[in-house]
Amino acid sequence: MSLSIKDKVALITGGARGIGLGIAKAFLAAEAKVAICDNNQDQLKNTTQGLKANYSGRVQGIIVDVSVENEVRNMVTKVVRKFGTIDILVNNAGISGMNYFWEMPVEEWDNVLDVNLKGTFLCTKEAVKVMLQRGTRGKIINIASVNSAMPTTGIAAYCASKGGLSMFTRAAALELGPHGITVNAIGPGATMTPLTEGFYNLPGLKEAFLDHTPMGRFGYPEDIAKVALFLASEYADWVTGQIIYVDGGQSLMGLPRYYEGLKAVQV
Repeated sequence: MSLSIKDKVALITGGARGIGLGIAKAFLAAEAKVAICDNNQDQLKNTTQGLKANYSGRVQGIIVDVSVENEVRNMVTKVVRKFGTIDILVNNAGISGMNYFWEMPVEEWDNVLDVNLKGTFLCTKEAVKVMLQRGTRGKIINIASVNSAMPTTGIAAYCASKGGLSMFTRAAALELGPHGITVNAIGPGATMTPLTEGFYNLPGLKEAFLDHTPMGRFGYPEDIAKVALFLASEYADWVTGQIIYVDGGQSLMGLPRYYEGLKAVQV
């Protein structure tokens, strides 16, 4: 057996930056063909152009809003047209609002749930159709969060969406197991990306997170990508319905109430 996923076709949503990009790079290094799908056109263009220089013919960029059914269908059609099939789906696209829930506009709640939960449902639904038609023993990897199991303040919609994502992972694994398709989730802890670095480095917040992390450091996209590669490989052929927390031990200690700290910094 091998961690190689050579010639496998992977579709990664939210793949133009952060954790999604880290996973894309790991999959390409393992000789997969990768469709990087994102809603940020400029970021997607820059990312795919950079990757194509080293992985010519194995990278495809697709603009998509994962909360819109027709766009998801078109995305899957484009991947199949380019690479012939889909072997691996990584549902990474996600957003988060920040408000006490009683101050949160309904539109903000709906937007978070639409992208994080409905988007995962739509992408999985369409990719699984391809896998079932071809008899593919596929791999579905959902990017959840430590907030799947542990709440903190200011992100009730995000917590709800990621909790729902974890249960969707288990339910989908139950339904797809007889077809040889595995469904698992990764729950990252506090992970440094270009988008989150400024937030985690705000006065007091960095220390609060590190105090709740037994291993004493933040995660990086590469930490998440290593586990994604495992789940996409032969080594995880008998692993399904699991949520693997990649968090330096944060899920052992709980999370700080960081919204109050953030509001204090903003005053």
